Amino acid sequence: MPQSPLIGIVDDDPDIPAALASLFRSLGYRAECFSSAEEILATISLKKFACVISDIHMPSMSGLELVPELHRRERDLPVILMTGRLETGLREKALSCGATAFVVKPFSFEELVETIKRTVEC
Repeated sequence: MPQSPLIGIVDDDPDIPAALASLFRSLGYRAECFSSAEEILATISLKKFACVISDIHMPSMSGLELVPELHRRERDLPVILMTGRLETGLREKALSCGATAFVVKPFSFEELVETIKRTVEC
């Protein structure tokens, strides 16, 4: 029996990855949480992830910087960027750096579920 898709979750606020991991598990996915961009980049193989969802605003390396680095290592890895601070042009920056999707916190359950399903099933 094949394993369910694994979603990587990156956010420096520990409550966000914990909540998202619980949500994704309830939908039949597996989840692995990371507290920084550097932490997920230290993963031995990014191939194991069906997608990554990352906050944009993090100390040290932002989500906008993380996306191209993930794609340098695993070109076809879908990345969803999320933020609680919607700034002018941020959606465009996120998509132009290679993000597959962009969501604004607080997002609705339905919006996030639809975004994950669309991203993982592509």
